[in-house]
Amino acid sequence: MNTIEIIHNPFIVETQFLISGQPPAEGCKLSSYKESRLQVWIEKLFDELSQLFNGDNRFDVTFTGVESDYLDVAEAAKVATGSGMQVALRWIESVPTETRLEKIRDLMNEARQHPQFEHFITGNDDVRKYFEEAFNRDFDVYVVATMSSGKSTLINAMLGRDLLPAANEATTATIAKITDNTSMGSKFSAKRILKNEQVSDSSDDATLDMIKVWNNQTDTVRIDLEGNILAIQERESVRLVLTDTPGPNNSQDQGHEQTTMGFIQDSKRNPLILYVLNAGQLRTNDDKRLLRLVADAMSKGGKQSKDRFIFVINKVDDYDPETEDLPGMMNRVSDYLVENGIPSPQVYPISAELTRLIRKPQDLHTSKERSRFKGMADFFSESPCMDLLQYMPITSRVKRALDAKNITPLLKSSGLPAVEAMIDEYIDKYNFPHRLKRAYDAMSKAIEVGLNEAGLIEQMDQDERLLGHLNEEIQALEYRQAKGFDTLAYKERIADDGKILPADVEQELVTLERIPDNLVQRVASRLSGTVEVRAGETRIKEAETDLQFLYKQLINAYEALFNTSQESIRQDLYKEYQRYVVELFEDSQHLQLPILEGIRKTVGDISFNLSMTNDDITKRRVVIGTRKESNSTWYNPFSWFDTKTVNVYRHEDAVNLGDFWNDRSVAVGLEFSHLVDNARLEIEKGKDTLINQFVAFMSSEFDGKFKQLMSSLKEKTVNRDARLLAVEEAKVLQAWINDFKSKLDKTLAV
Repeated sequence: MNTIEIIHNPFIVETQFLISGQPPAEGCKLSSYKESRLQVWIEKLFDELSQLFNGDNRFDVTFTGVESDYLDVAEAAKVATGSGMQVALRWIESVPTETRLEKIRDLMNEARQHPQFEHFITGNDDVRKYFEEAFNRDFDVYVVATMSSGKSTLINAMLGRDLLPAANEATTATIAKITDNTSMGSKFSAKRILKNEQVSDSSDDATLDMIKVWNNQTDTVRIDLEGNILAIQERESVRLVLTDTPGPNNSQDQGHEQTTMGFIQDSKRNPLILYVLNAGQLRTNDDKRLLRLVADAMSKGGKQSKDRFIFVINKVDDYDPETEDLPGMMNRVSDYLVENGIPSPQVYPISAELTRLIRKPQDLHTSKERSRFKGMADFFSESPCMDLLQYMPITSRVKRALDAKNITPLLKSSGLPAVEAMIDEYIDKYNFPHRLKRAYDAMSKAIEVGLNEAGLIEQMDQDERLLGHLNEEIQALEYRQAKGFDTLAYKERIADDGKILPADVEQELVTLERIPDNLVQRVASRLSGTVEVRAGETRIKEAETDLQFLYKQLINAYEALFNTSQESIRQDLYKEYQRYVVELFEDSQHLQLPILEGIRKTVGDISFNLSMTNDDITKRRVVIGTRKESNSTWYNPFSWFDTKTVNVYRHEDAVNLGDFWNDRSVAVGLEFSHLVDNARLEIEKGKDTLINQFVAFMSSEFDGKFKQLMSSLKEKTVNRDARLLAVEEAKVLQAWINDFKSKLDKTLAV
């Protein structure tokens, strides 16, 4: 058999492949995966191995890594075996992710407490940002569904109490954000949030009746709740934040639907989405729109882009196993998802109502709930086919987690505890490694800056002649820096170079500009011919909803592209900054002083921060979202598509949809054109803002820090006592940093 060894480190995102004991050739496809997450390439691995070995599909694979990654390798091996390949798989386990995170936290605290090294953390914006990300415990789970799926019942079941309004009709009218906090006991605190994050009402002991009132108040933007989420065991390293989103057919603020869509489209943060389906109400237009959005998000990444969507079939307790086939129902749901662009979907049947009744204290049950609970308990206990766990494609890790919870067989059979265990698995698989990577990036950068600075000072242990040359060169550097950057030509060159957007941003803009054309053509084909008025109203309403949905989808896409463009432009400017530093030192090369290279590295380490602030982003959204020439808002531009328009035709027997569309097609096209133009304009403005910030940074902040560094170095060249003291301190610091780096590398080694 062909021997394959894979060693994957998800914490520094590094993979080592060995083919028969040898690394693959540089041009081999496997070589391109060395610095990619396993989930990006694992689904393609065995097909590419087959090509590499010219169709000899016998593989002996040894994988070294964490369990969550091994399970993905095992899943890929199972698929390969199913296609006719022979795969033998062995696993060499490495230290669990959460254990490493605890050690990293201790190292981070040690670094922050060091009186000198702490400066390299707080003094560098990138390092500080990565530290904040690594220490952020909050993990977001968004619950998404269309009408009557039992979404609120599911969340109440996870909370272990009835706090969100739940009924047969759609009930979630606003966003509810629930943060886990075990210290709250049995109470939940609540805040009603208005626009601009203003707190209107608050309570230390929220009730269902209170939330119902707040939910129905039209000025409510969000309800924030905090308390013990019974379903999730709080860990020191993570805190669950559960968000209940209003469905597209029941949002009192159209911005809420756009927010829900944004959660689905967020391929940068990749938040976990629980998509709740009601098997008895499939094929609604709202469902299809959201599922197409999900399918688009799932197609844009590797395995994580698929894993972050968990499709839950709720209300399975409504089925009668004597007259209906539960596996057949699940197959119908799977086929429905495939029809909407989701390949090989994994679906999880649950009874959120049974879970809710089990977890709700029995003395708080109403008489109706007591009767319903008894019936459901008997039904699930006496019908082997109602053990929903048997239908779930869960991993061995999730099974072990369920067994460790020591829950009753009845609760386990309801299905929801398995879904909750999958949330924990996703956290271990993606959230922890991401945070460890951020911590590693932060500390690696701080170590690099610290070693550069300590090494520079240590190199000042020179004889007087070399120190004299160094002092002269420092003065020359000061002169070149003062003269070089103050020239108008340099500023004009930066401005000219920045007139064109990065190629990847421009390409994405062109792609987004083309998207509305296809939908507008489909709408035109639907709004044709003469039909009865009622049928015309239905078609027009459907067209309006489709256009509004696409409009919001594009808004979110442009928002994401704005952020991407900012990072891309920032990286380009950072490269320009490094070029400037190199040019600054070019005339110093003839001296061949190693210390000058140390100075150049230290100058290059000056913190470079051109990020947009929250104030900038808020202002940008206001500018985009309001247009004086139109009564339509940013969130609902199609105000001419309303019931009054169709009512004009009620005195006739029919409506000519072609005439209706012809009257409005130009206006629809203009709305999308305005959106495209405004989005491009804001991205261009964002680019110009960054360029202006860069010029300001070079004119003031860099200039000041450069002068401070040069002044400090000059003092040490002429003041022997200060120089010797600094050299000794630098040696001690360098030794501490090297020891710290060794501990960091050991903590993250696989």
